Amino acid sequence: MLLRPTVLAIAAALALCAPAALADSSSTPVAAEVQPASTAPTPASHHDTTSYAQREHHDKNVANYRGGSILVIGISGGALVVIIILLLLLA
Repeated sequence: MLLRPTVLAIAAALALCAPAALADSSSTPVAAEVQPASTAPTPASHHDTTSYAQREHHDKNVANYRGGSILVIGISGGALVVIIILLLLLA
């Protein structure tokens, strides 16, 4: 179908335009600002921890919270299946 000419057009455009874009004639150095990353996370304040403990004490369902792992895995798997089917149909 139209897939092969499109792939060839993209490959030709990359083969012809990429070297021209990479050929930079200016040799001036570029200044960069580097900031060191903090290695340790900031500790939670006492107010945050006591507030969370109070909310957890009042709501007994917090201990049973499981998150959405099954939903995330299901949606990701479904999206992957749809993408594979589309790739097989278009190839």
